[in-house]
Amino acid sequence: MSSYACFENIIGLSRTPCECVEDAPEGANVSNSGLYLDELPGLHLLMVNAGVKCGEGTLWDKLARARANAIEDTKAELGACLSLSTTTRRQNGIAHIGNDQKITADAHRLTKPYHGMILETAKVKGGSFVITAMATAFKAQVGLPATIEVSIYDRFDLVTTRTLNVVANRVTWTTIEPIALSMSELGTLNPRYWFTYEPIDGMKSMNSLINCGCGGYAPEWNESAPSYASSQQKAGSLWADWCMAAGVSGDDLEVRENWMRTNQTNGLILKAQFSCDASTSFCADQPDYVGDPVQKVIAHTVRFKAGANLITDLIADTRINQYTMTAGDDLRNRRSNYQSEWQKRINEYLCPFLSQPDQVNRYGDCAKCQEDFTMVRALKVN
Repeated sequence: MSSYACFENIIGLSRTPCECVEDAPEGANVSNSGLYLDELPGLHLLMVNAGVKCGEGTLWDKLARARANAIEDTKAELGACLSLSTTTRRQNGIAHIGNDQKITADAHRLTKPYHGMILETAKVKGGSFVITAMATAFKAQVGLPATIEVSIYDRFDLVTTRTLNVVANRVTWTTIEPIALSMSELGTLNPRYWFTYEPIDGMKSMNSLINCGCGGYAPEWNESAPSYASSQQKAGSLWADWCMAAGVSGDDLEVRENWMRTNQTNGLILKAQFSCDASTSFCADQPDYVGDPVQKVIAHTVRFKAGANLITDLIADTRINQYTMTAGDDLRNRRSNYQSEWQKRINEYLCPFLSQPDQVNRYGDCAKCQEDFTMVRALKVN
């Protein structure tokens, strides 16, 4: 989900017919909240038009810029405020799924038509799980160096394929076109992915393992208690907060769900990057700026900030116009009021409300309350 998409048309620019300004462009009257920037009390199109400068675009460009900057300011301020009372539910970062610390200990015969790995991911709304590289680790008497093709399947279909380099008796990394794995919360079952290859004759896998027994957290495949559902610290196995993994092999791809899980990864190691979009704490996939009281306040918040941006621009204009000449103090007071209303909605309603334990993941699955955060307050605004 894009946080830009969830703020799209959060407020409209104007729905007011006005013959004294140029015609509105298509979409200027689209508002998902029913709010319009030029209908903010104390603001109107002729005032904004007076500040339009040659070479800086049109009135409508000015309104659109003020709205875009207000969205960014609101996201940044709200994100910073929430970060004081919440923290990430899962640690973002990069990790290797598969361990090579005992890679030379044993070699494993590849006796099935298909070998590889299986991953089951957590359902994380706002989560990103991207495979950026894969390593091979094989021994062979003949036929190497070579390449193998790894096919990636989900529960239903072939997703994509990647070609990996293979060099005998060493871990060989191939940087690949990144593969984004869905962590969708939709559906009953968690997403699963199989990374499979067909062994070359005479090839054996080196001793790449899910759990090397080297100390620290010991990841395992456990469908009744998956690692990603546990709050236990997973030192050295960051990836186990996001998925569980195992080696697999079988005769028939159609029944891959039934393949046996093993600690050996069959000569594959995955490099993955994990992150969660913190803006999902306040940014809904399908925002309802009319019916959802929180989203409605966010829409009002953005409009106040956009109004403050417009007046700031008008005051900063060195050219004399009827508004700056006759109502300079009034404009400054109006800007101060808009700015105050913007900050009040963030600091006195949105941030305290969305920091509550039962609201921190109102729209996503990325955050959790800090242990020492106990302030719970929600004021009625708008």
